[in-house]
Amino acid sequence: MKDIVNNTAAIWKGIWKKLWRHIVGGVLILTLLLCMPFARIDLASGSVPTNPALPAAAPDPVETPALVDGQYSLVIKSSVGILTYYNQSDIRWAEHLYGGQDPLKIYGCGPTALAMVVSSFTNHTITPPEMADWAAANNYWSPHSGTSHNFIPECAAAFGMKADSFQNLTVEGVLSELASGHILIALMGPGHFTEQGHFIIIADDWSGTQVRIADPISLENTQQPWELQTILDELSRTANSGGPVWSISPR
Repeated sequence: MKDIVNNTAAIWKGIWKKLWRHIVGGVLILTLLLCMPFARIDLASGSVPTNPALPAAAPDPVETPALVDGQYSLVIKSSVGILTYYNQSDIRWAEHLYGGQDPLKIYGCGPTALAMVVSSFTNHTITPPEMADWAAANNYWSPHSGTSHNFIPECAAAFGMKADSFQNLTVEGVLSELASGHILIALMGPGHFTEQGHFIIIADDWSGTQVRIADPISLENTQQPWELQTILDELSRTANSGGPVWSISPR
C-alpha cells in the first residue's frame, strides 16, 4: 500500500513539474510579445502599409506689384470705400504737359489727387492727364506753380461730390471726420512731403493715431502709416479757398 502511495505522489510531482515549465514558458513568450513593437499588418496583402504621402502645401499667393514697367496699379482702403491709386509720375502720363507747359510728373499733384477721388467715388472715370486738361480749361492751372487752391472744392463739387472746408485740425477731429464717412484732401507745406506745396489724400484711420494716405507722387509714402500729428504739423500755412484741409464725401 505504501508503494502505491509513493508511486502516485511521484506521478503527480512529475505532472506539476511539466505544467510549471509550460506556465513559465508561456509567461516568458507573452512578456516578449508585449515588449516587441507592433506594426499594423495589411491582412489582405500581408504587408506593412506606409504612411501615404501628403500633397505639397499650396504656395503663398503672389502679391501683384504696385509698380510694373513704370505703370502703377494699386487700390487702397479708404473711409469712403476702395480708392484707386494714381501716381503723377506714371509712365503713361508723366510727360503730359499741364496747361501745355508743365510736366504732370512735377506739377500735377492736384489733378492726380482729384482724379483718384472722382474715379473711385463717382460715376466718372478720369485719368490724371484728363483731369489736368479739365483744370487748365477751367482756369485752375497756375503756370509753373501747379494748381490753384480753389480747384479742390470746386472740382469736387463739379463732379457731384460734397466738399467743405475742414477746420478741426486736431488728431481727434480728423479721426472723427474719417469715421463719419469722409476723406480729406490736405495741402502740405515744407516737410516730409514737399519743399513748397503738395496735395495728398488722408484716406483712412490706420491704427491709433496713424492714418493711411494716398500721396500722388510717392508710392512709398502711400504704403506706410503716417502719424497724423506729423501731417497736421506740416500743413501749408499759406492755403486759401478753405484750405489747407477739405473734407469730401459723395453726395
